[in-house]
Amino acid sequence: MSQYDARRCEQVPRFVDGRTVFRIGEALANAGLSRATYFRWVRIGRIPDTEFKDRNGRRVFTTEEVERLQRQANRLVASSGQFDLHLPDDELP
Repeated sequence: MSQYDARRCEQVPRFVDGRTVFRIGEALANAGLSRATYFRWVRIGRIPDTEFKDRNGRRVFTTEEVERLQRQANRLVASSGQFDLHLPDDELP
């Protein structure tokens, strides 16, 4: 593995304006989501898009946004699709 590849695999939070932020790959890996699923959920309104972008226009996720993604990705939904079973956290948008 080249030095460049090793650097890309690191999951190191960055600190911007006093906030801890993660790049999209890091945030989605922590939540167990694919990029396709993330963008589909944003498009259909299941989750809001990130609040911040870096100076290059790339999405960055705060710790709170990563936690929200994890809760959304790990919630239970009734098999009929009719009822959401929010256990125990009902804070999802």
